[in-house]
Amino acid sequence: RPPPLQSLFCLLPESDPKHSRSVNYLAVQNLIDAVQDSETCKRIVRVTGKGESPTQIFTVLINMLGNMAKAWNYEGEQLLRTSGVDYTIVRPGVMGRDDIPTNKVLALADNGGDLKVTPVTHSQIASLCVECLEYPNAAKSTLTAMNVEEGTGEESYAPLLAEVQSDTRDFPTSLMSEHKKAARNGAAILAAVMAVFSSGAVAVTKSVWGVVIGLVSR
Repeated sequence: RPPPLQSLFCLLPESDPKHSRSVNYLAVQNLIDAVQDSETCKRIVRVTGKGESPTQIFTVLINMLGNMAKAWNYEGEQLLRTSGVDYTIVRPGVMGRDDIPTNKVLALADNGGDLKVTPVTHSQIASLCVECLEYPNAAKSTLTAMNVEEGTGEESYAPLLAEVQSDTRDFPTSLMSEHKKAARNGAAILAAVMAVFSSGAVAVTKSVWGVVIGLVSR
């Protein structure tokens, strides 16, 4: 994995295989090409994430530290939407924790709708990716998948998927320039904060060192 911030300052070319563009964009195009040449593959299911708000703090941080991963995730989504192939895009919450409530917590929003970001389990999202293939109405759809307060959601994805509709709204053609601008501004703010902190730390160190020297000289 390349060091963070490299791509922000053109130190890591977007053509580099380690760049997020290779996985989140070029690889998606390769999948589309494979499906178009296939007689058996009917749909691509792609797990991405919420990324239509370039200035959102977590989006900025992920772009800064992950070589514009959020930005290229969205561009890869757009490849699917304009490809002509059937797709289901899943935008999950924060995956990685298993110690979360699981009783009637499942929620979906189609059309890339907004839901509060919450922890979800890998098994929940894996189940969604498999189950959505059984629902023709989930083709060409963008599903935001989060968990809600226990007891207020669904026990399984089946009733939610039954109500899903294909994308109908106009998604922004590209958000790359907005993502890059927000990430660069974030990097500049971070650098300024670090500079202030460093100067303060130096001043404190000098003061402490002066006190020590004074005590030693007595």
